Amino acid sequence: MDVKIINPFLISCESAFKNMFDIPPQHKDPYLLDPNAGHAWEISGLLGITGDYNGVVAFRLHKILADKMLERSGIEIVMESEREELAKQLVSEFTNIIAGNAASEIKNKDIKVSPPVVVAGKDHTLSWPKNYPIVGIPFTTQYGPFEVDVCFK
Repeated sequence: MDVKIINPFLISCESAFKNMFDIPPQHKDPYLLDPNAGHAWEISGLLGITGDYNGVVAFRLHKILADKMLERSGIEIVMESEREELAKQLVSEFTNIIAGNAASEIKNKDIKVSPPVVVAGKDHTLSWPKNYPIVGIPFTTQYGPFEVDVCFK
């Protein structure tokens, strides 16, 4: 997979975290993700990508970081029972922002982004496109890690 495709996702994610939540993330080295390996993520925001590239973008994190993003977004939570649903909605929108900003930075390519879908729960599974490489881009923050996974052909 070309770094010209991965780098816009790195830049978009770092920028959005800093600007939206005042949480400066640090990215680590990208790696090739094994789709059959287990994971510890509790929430995954997913987007389909079509056009000159086809695949999936996933923003994956733990509930504690999603709660911190919610808190720092300024959204007031009236009832504690609505926290989980609001966190999922925030992850959905954040995933959309990352992919939309990244797609707009990928020059001379036609890229369309689907509406986001959120999958949550311990040990949830994702159905990755077959025979496409999946690149995991890990990040750390003061409130815990997250990852942006990109899978394109």
